[in-house]
Amino acid sequence: MPSDIKYMTIEDVSEMLQVTRTTIYNLKKRGLPFIKIGKTLRFDREDVVDWIETHKTIADQKE
Repeated sequence: MPSDIKYMTIEDVSEMLQVTRTTIYNLKKRGLPFIKIGKTLRFDREDVVDWIETHKTIADQKE
């Protein structure tokens, strides 16, 4: 594993996506990939971006 990998905290992901911590916990329950180290949660930035891209909803243009 490359040594330059930095895992993100709940706060980092919350700031990146501009949502609350509660939203991140809810997304985690819906399948947002995470790593648990002891009692702490960490997120790989690339995994978060990939997951968001595959779960995004595009609004209907006809509205």
